[in-house]
Amino acid sequence: MASTVIAAAGLVFGTAGSAHATGHGPGNYGVWASGVNVRAGGGEQCYLYPSAANCPDIQTTVSNPAQVWVYCQQEGAQSVGGNPYWVWVLTPSGHRGYMASYYISNTTDWIDGVEDC
Repeated sequence: MASTVIAAAGLVFGTAGSAHATGHGPGNYGVWASGVNVRAGGGEQCYLYPSAANCPDIQTTVSNPAQVWVYCQQEGAQSVGGNPYWVWVLTPSGHRGYMASYYISNTTDWIDGVEDC
């Protein structure tokens, strides 16, 4: 019985840990490219319609194999690689801002379970 409980707990923890990596909710996601800009600034236009032009201040850059914490996502004023979404992230260096969702390791443009910003 104890081994069954431990095995079941392992399945539960394993499922929860992998949920973020497979695109089911806010959490850590990998970045597959190098030198990806994390942007802010530009006031309301940046927050409502993220893009390189509307979010002119580069807070930092992130590169593979880094992971960023994805809080929310927003359709932007600019598509990157055919992906129209931008994600609000926290970087390993502690910076917050928008980055193009195109650079997030996820199988779809929209990350399932991550709310609109």
